[in-house]
Amino acid sequence: MAIALIADTHGHLPAALWERLAGVERILHLGDLGPAALLAELGSIAPVSAIMGNVDAPGQPALPPSRRLELAGLPILLRHEPWTATELALAPAALFLHGHTHRQRLERVGRAWVCCPGALHGPRGGEPASYGLLEVEPHLLRIAIHALADGRSLRREAWPRG
Repeated sequence: MAIALIADTHGHLPAALWERLAGVERILHLGDLGPAALLAELGSIAPVSAIMGNVDAPGQPALPPSRRLELAGLPILLRHEPWTATELALAPAALFLHGHTHRQRLERVGRAWVCCPGALHGPRGGEPASYGLLEVEPHLLRIAIHALADGRSLRREAWPRG
């Protein structure tokens, strides 16, 4: 199962996104979406699960502040703002996804994995616009962050599940 991870579109969906996300089975949008019409546009690629970001107007569209999903037995928690070190220290083994920082992050914190795919609009710190891909297989997870412009891999991790 291939899942796209995107964040901080701020009302902009770059043309390259359709090519980069071709074939994904689901899109997780980690907040600061922009107008509700963007959900329908993204939905033309794959089904979308989105959360509200700090600049999304409440109810426009109606998005929850966080989500908990389970994909192939893996708990996945979505929130726009990053988790605190204390929250992660107390967390069960899971994948924590966030946006907000406009900077890429992929690291293990205790038993949790934390990922921010960067930003599609307005990346910071000299980073390129980027997105993530999560591949879920029966006993293996792969996660990678890619540059939007050319699709090159910027960060990559894989870990066994069991």
